[in-house]
Amino acid sequence: MVSKSLKKIFFFISFFCICINSKNLVANDWLIGNVGTFQGLDKITARIKTFEIKVGVPKKFGVLAIDLQKCVYSRPLDEPESIAYLKVSDNSEKYLVNKDKLSIFEGWIFASSPALNAMEHPVYDVSLISCKKDKTLSNKSSSSTLKD
Repeated sequence: MVSKSLKKIFFFISFFCICINSKNLVANDWLIGNVGTFQGLDKITARIKTFEIKVGVPKKFGVLAIDLQKCVYSRPLDEPESIAYLKVSDNSEKYLVNKDKLSIFEGWIFASSPALNAMEHPVYDVSLISCKKDKTLSNKSSSSTLKD
């Protein structure tokens, strides 16, 4: 009789402890950003350019069209990390003759480990620096909506 009640108490205490510590188990601890900061390298001229890309708005870098699909970053108290999902197309003349865009990269890239899932191109390198939430993109003023 005592052992059954002790088992129940132990079960509820363990369940309570798991519920309290479940914050560490949740994979949703990422903040969603709407702007990614990238660094591009032109290997021919050895020039580096830092640029920002808004989520859903393709940006050209040389002959590449870079489309940022998703951008997330860690919470301020966690170890800093940014992750972005990119689609990169090559718009060079050899592919425009066929009226196709050659998709050269589609996947997640990490700011802390650029070589983990690198975009490979003979002329250009693109790496993620950070993701952030740009408040000016999400908060339109009421006066601009009245003019439309």
